Amino acid sequence: MIPEIDFLPASYREVRRRHRNRIWRRSIVVIFLTLVTLGTVRQREIQHELQTQKQKLEERVQLMNGQLENPEQLTQKIQQADIHANLLSAILLDESPAQLLSIISNALPEFVSLIEFRFSFEKIAVKEKPPGEKISPGKQVEQLPELVDLNHLQERYQRENLVLNLQGISPDHLSVSNYMSHLDQVGLFKEIELIQSNESMFEGQPMRVFRIKMVVKAPGTYVPAVDHQSTASLAHPSAGGFRNE
Repeated sequence: MIPEIDFLPASYREVRRRHRNRIWRRSIVVIFLTLVTLGTVRQREIQHELQTQKQKLEERVQLMNGQLENPEQLTQKIQQADIHANLLSAILLDESPAQLLSIISNALPEFVSLIEFRFSFEKIAVKEKPPGEKISPGKQVEQLPELVDLNHLQERYQRENLVLNLQGISPDHLSVSNYMSHLDQVGLFKEIELIQSNESMFEGQPMRVFRIKMVVKAPGTYVPAVDHQSTASLAHPSAGGFRNE
């Protein structure tokens, strides 16, 4: 085997090694600068996108602020809506015999029937308040008509209670108890009292004749659910009563 003989001087190989190292270092520097440049460009693109989104959001905020009303006006509208809701509930509960009869009839359990329904107003013993300071005509504050009507209704219910007296027939004590429980779940009455429950005969069958006294809540404390089918008309039969009636 013939040995390889290098005729190049050592100084030439050193120059070549330095030249390769110089090219390698320059390549690394170029790659690093390229990466830094690309990162800087991408960062600026992201900043530009964020700035554009910020401007769009600021424009939307300004548009929404321009569409929003004054907080005081919004508060007044909320108060007016509250007054309207309370007045509506007061009107819906304003001693309407047909409506009250519909509500208590729909709460009747099976085989329980009403034979008498009476309603009346009973005055409440209220201590007279000392006369307050009279407001001069110049100091009177103008009130909404709805608020004036609501105050009149509330004062009326503070002076007197709307009382309902029912008489009905039930097969047993449990049915009477269930009926009173259903009436309590309605949420319309603040007092429900069983006045009488006696045994009687009806068409040869032993039955219970009961009397119940109920006091209706004041306006604004109960808002009945709107159900157009739950009326006192003959189009929708009541849930209670005997099935052969």
